[in-house]
Amino acid sequence: MPQGLIKTTVGGYRRGSSPERAGLGMLTSFAVTIGVARAINYVRERRRHAPRLRSWARRAYHLPGREQLRVHHFVRGVGLAFLAGAGAIIKREDNLELSFSIPFGIGVGLTFDEIAVMTELDNPYWESEKLATAQAATAALGALALAIRLHRHGAHPS
Repeated sequence: MPQGLIKTTVGGYRRGSSPERAGLGMLTSFAVTIGVARAINYVRERRRHAPRLRSWARRAYHLPGREQLRVHHFVRGVGLAFLAGAGAIIKREDNLELSFSIPFGIGVGLTFDEIAVMTELDNPYWESEKLATAQAATAALGALALAIRLHRHGAHPS
C-alpha cells in the first residue's frame, strides 16, 4: 500500500468530524467482530468429528417451516440501548470517540452475532449465518464509505 495513501487517510481522519471518526470506529469494529466470530465458529466446527454429517443431520432435523420467530422485549431494550450509546458516542467532541466507538462496535457485533439466540430460533447457530454475513457486509460497506470520505478530507483539506 502506498505510503501517501495511508498518510492522506490518517490526515483526513484527524481533520474529520467527531461523528465521522466515531462511525468509522463503530462500523469497522462491528464488521471485524462478526467476521472473526464466524471464522472462529467455522474453524471449531470443522475440527469436530464428521462435521459434514453433523451439518446434514442438523439441517434435516431443522427443516424450514418448523421455526417460529419470537422476539423478547429485552431485544427491543438492547436495541434502544445501542441507539442511545451510539448517539452518545457520535455526539462526543473531546477526541475520545475512538476509545469508546471500538469497544462499543465490538459489543454490538458480539450481540448481533447472537441475534438468533435472542429471538429463540429453533436452530440459532446455523440458520443465522446469512444474517450475520449481511450485517458484517453492510457495516463493512459503511466503514468503507466513511474511510473514503475521510481520505478525501485528507486529500483536499479545507
